[in-house]
Amino acid sequence: MFIYIKKIEEASFAADHLQNPVNPGNQMILVFYRSYFSTAIYTGYSKNAAPSYYDRVTDKFIPKRKWSEEMKRYVQECENQVPKAPFRLKPTIFGYIFILAFIGFFAYLVYDTVKPNPYQQERVSKLSETMNGGDLYFGRFTEKDPSTGTPKGSGFRWFKIMDAGQESLLISKAREHSTTAKTSMEMNSSDFEQETIPMKIKDQESYQIDLVSEDGSLEVTLTEKK
Repeated sequence: MFIYIKKIEEASFAADHLQNPVNPGNQMILVFYRSYFSTAIYTGYSKNAAPSYYDRVTDKFIPKRKWSEEMKRYVQECENQVPKAPFRLKPTIFGYIFILAFIGFFAYLVYDTVKPNPYQQERVSKLSETMNGGDLYFGRFTEKDPSTGTPKGSGFRWFKIMDAGQESLLISKAREHSTTAKTSMEMNSSDFEQETIPMKIKDQESYQIDLVSEDGSLEVTLTEKK
């Protein structure tokens, strides 16, 4: 970012009564300088003005390390008479635009985070509905050894309800499945196996439906209804 800085003379005081520590006999003047800085976004002034002693004859500044105690006390006497900075920090027109854009961006992020997700609400409400024949659901499955309960495989696929009773179901598995997490839109939901599997509803909540096969060889967690 481009930064422009310059020194501005705020006040000057005659210091003829003080002894010049570098060139005795040469008259001095006490000058207070304030820094002004400007960028594309803001402008401002330094809070305090810096004092400097200037040799009127040699046109050179007196190094601060050579100041006498009288010179330091004179600085303290005069600094209260130095005008205060017009302001410390002020945005430019572009700065105001940047600030408003920054606030607007974060306001959008907050709104986008807290606003209701219509798709999520619709998906949740559908999972609360009674399951009927012909319904399509997407979810995760786990295949197990029915005798030992040891998992044999798992993945994601679509399921079709072929028949729905009060507590039992007949489902058909989609031919396509994935062993890695995929969204429902990435998976085929139109091609299903001919075989049907008897299932029981373990639990049905607004966010998921848990099913288990009658022989315990298959567990399914449904998370989305088409």
